[in-house]
Amino acid sequence: MLLERRSELTQATSALRRAAEGEGCLLVVRGPLGVGRSTFLETVAALADAEDFLTLRAQAAAAEENFTLGVVRQLADSVLVTAPADDSGRWLRDAAAAADTAGPHVTGSVPPWSSVTPRQAPRWLTALLASMASDRPVMVMVDDLQWSDSESLLALLPSLAQRRQNRIVFVLSVLPGDVRGTRDQVRQLLEPADRTVELTALSRDGVRLLVEEACDAPPHGTFVDTLLQRSGGNPLLVKALVDEAQYQQLQPTEANCAAAAALRPERARRRLTAFLRSQPDHVRRVAYALTVLDDAADPQLVTYLAEIDDDRRAEAIDVLRLTGLVAQHSGFLIPGTLLRDLLEESMPAAERTAMRSVAAELLHRTGHPAELAAEQLMSVITLHGPQAVEILRTAADSALRRGSPRDAARYLRRALLDTSPTGPDRGRLLIDLATAERSFASAASLRHVAEAVPLLESVWERADAVTRLGPLLMDPAAFRIDSVRRAVAEELGRSDPDDWTERELALRLEAREHVLSAQDPAHVQRALRRFRELGPTPSLRTTGERELVTSLMHVAFVANAASAEELSLLCARLLERETPTPEHVHSTTPLVINILAGAGRTDGAAGWLREAHRLAQRTGGDVEQAVIRAEQALVALADGQLVHARQKVVQADALAGPDTGGLPTVCAAVLAIVALHTEEPQLAEQILTQHRLHTENQHLAALLHLARGTLAAGRGETRTALVHFQTAGRRAERIGWYNPVAVPWSSCAALMHHRLGEHEEAVAAARLEVERSRTWGAPVRLGRALVTLGRVSQGREGVTVLEEAVGVLENATNELELCKALYALGTHSETDRRRRSAALKRAHELAVGLGADALAEKIARRRDERVRGTSSATDRLTPSERKVAHLAAAGLSNTEISARLGTSSRMVEKHLTNSYRKLGIAGRPDLAQALEERGETPPT
Repeated sequence: MLLERRSELTQATSALRRAAEGEGCLLVVRGPLGVGRSTFLETVAALADAEDFLTLRAQAAAAEENFTLGVVRQLADSVLVTAPADDSGRWLRDAAAAADTAGPHVTGSVPPWSSVTPRQAPRWLTALLASMASDRPVMVMVDDLQWSDSESLLALLPSLAQRRQNRIVFVLSVLPGDVRGTRDQVRQLLEPADRTVELTALSRDGVRLLVEEACDAPPHGTFVDTLLQRSGGNPLLVKALVDEAQYQQLQPTEANCAAAAALRPERARRRLTAFLRSQPDHVRRVAYALTVLDDAADPQLVTYLAEIDDDRRAEAIDVLRLTGLVAQHSGFLIPGTLLRDLLEESMPAAERTAMRSVAAELLHRTGHPAELAAEQLMSVITLHGPQAVEILRTAADSALRRGSPRDAARYLRRALLDTSPTGPDRGRLLIDLATAERSFASAASLRHVAEAVPLLESVWERADAVTRLGPLLMDPAAFRIDSVRRAVAEELGRSDPDDWTERELALRLEAREHVLSAQDPAHVQRALRRFRELGPTPSLRTTGERELVTSLMHVAFVANAASAEELSLLCARLLERETPTPEHVHSTTPLVINILAGAGRTDGAAGWLREAHRLAQRTGGDVEQAVIRAEQALVALADGQLVHARQKVVQADALAGPDTGGLPTVCAAVLAIVALHTEEPQLAEQILTQHRLHTENQHLAALLHLARGTLAAGRGETRTALVHFQTAGRRAERIGWYNPVAVPWSSCAALMHHRLGEHEEAVAAARLEVERSRTWGAPVRLGRALVTLGRVSQGREGVTVLEEAVGVLENATNELELCKALYALGTHSETDRRRRSAALKRAHELAVGLGADALAEKIARRRDERVRGTSSATDRLTPSERKVAHLAAAGLSNTEISARLGTSSRMVEKHLTNSYRKLGIAGRPDLAQALEERGETPPT
């Protein structure tokens, strides 16, 4: 199928007519590799046959360039095919006579013209063509003239010069730019051209028509654009791509564009390989140099890498440009094309390795970016010499500075492949790799530190390696890291105590020990003694001192062994000395944020974290961003911004995918606590169960029981929920963690006892949390505990406790908790009418101001009920209804309730139906919460 060649065929037809009328001519056909020169010549030959021309054809080939008179012999061979034996015999006899060769014998296995010598060939061919032209017009067609042997080119010159006196049209095709086309004989044949046809690439419409013809269906425009971009409109490449797409059963649809772009037709590969093989060595080497250097292919580098001079480089560029590999107005390969990709894939492996190794050193030596040089080494089989490893390390440093730890890790992993499996050099590479990986693959980072430490030479190198990992990422059970840390700390303890560097490293290692051992009750007591030894104003001048103090404060915080006031003052001092950067994630600083949030003293923390996150987005990895999002979620929760806190939880959880090794343990705990407080127990359970240590880490296990208890309570499985909450408490107390901020299990258990009608147990559990909250001293935590105690306390005592909760929270900054306390006070059955109205009004105003729409709507409904009087005595539950409702809320079935109360199942169903109507709920799942909100206390 010949597309978009109408004007070119018009020129060919005109040349044939002129020749038929007695005036021969020369038609030159030019065009790059694969543009369709041979197909065009086939069409011209068909036109000549239609005009009753005698056609002699020859196809020159690079492999036959040294075959003497090869093209002339092909032309002579075609004489026998062109005409009957009598005519051909006569023409050959005329040619033999003119050239003084032996008498012709047109039969036999050896053609009679085989004896023609190069000296005789010009006269012989001229006479042959003249004899043929006397009978009928003649067309002499030679494809790929640039590859013709020199003797044939010389033989063609005389007859070409006499073309105008004979009815002969010469059609010669040539590949522009080919160095063989610059030979004198070729130029002499082409320069007198009467007409020149330049074949160009297909347009978009041409590509579309070709695809439509092949696929027998209209292609999608994007599919056409893909093939056009990949082929450059080259007909050979378009056809090869279409054939390959059909072979792979790819329809010309938009969905298959990516698959079409990835096709590598073998036909195109063979054609390009044959072309490169046919070219002089310097053309091939320049093509490979351009491929290797890519965007860095300036002329001097190409010349050096190809090991040629400037003239040969310029000549090779011209050839490659006319072939369609190099852009028209630059010296670079055209990106994204099929030819570009096939060229790279066609490079022999040994040559690619050698050339890329030289290119890497050349780029590095000439001041190009280190990463550009390193990319050359990423695909070589073997690195050559220490210089290559140094280039990769320099590139890794550059990648880290621009905020791409994944690229840094790529370079370092490649360097490790050719590094000795033992020795300090490998150890240092592993530490550099771990430093990069800690930003996106914390598990791999731990593993590589553990592998590297034994290889390092000095104790301070080993200590520095361990401190590269922040305590948040150092899970005790992971990859022996805790035993490695302990061994290094012991070795460092035997070193010079007066050495400042080693003292600083010792403090940082001690800080990690306190964080990692915070779930060991015996170590908790030792850490608390160490904390008291530092005094009320410990030194915070150095990083080691700040990390030590922070780790000890963390232990005091979870053990509830220091007040919120004391710890928050120290935390404020610490935060003032820390710069808000993503790297703080790899220190103890996140524990400072944790304590401040737990104390409700978050002034300045939100702005500090915003700046840290801004930098993390630019230069940090997934781990840094995930941890900072967790910190922001905790601060938002402490400030009562539930929507903001929930958003940060989702963002952090999304960042901490499987590639990162999951969230650090402390962060998983933080996000679970936030999810629980934002009424997302399912999310909390998901975060915790995905963590690899959720069964080994007692804190995570306790929080998981909290989440499952909350879910069970929501399903109305009160007894199951109580068991989960009590198990959470046992887990927390087993490790000496008594601060209710860390595991608020007791208040949850109190509410479940209350639902079950276990009044004394409910009050005892609630008072335990109030006592511990008073010890901690944070107003928000104490206010929450008092609200729970007020809800489970009977009579006026409950109102008194709730009034205290409101008073405490009035002095805090968390308006959401104040809103909840006011709501609890306004819905308590013993609160007097005026106070109830005022409390609900204030609660509603706070909820609206906070944007807590669901809570505001809930409060509004209760206010409306009060105004309409729908909570009058006629709408309250009767004692029997209250008994049945509370037993149902505790998880008992109708049959079990009937047996316990000694009444019929029908009567149980009637009481439940009445209870649902009066409470305004759909059924049993909402029963427990509705009873609490109505203040319907269980019967004694």
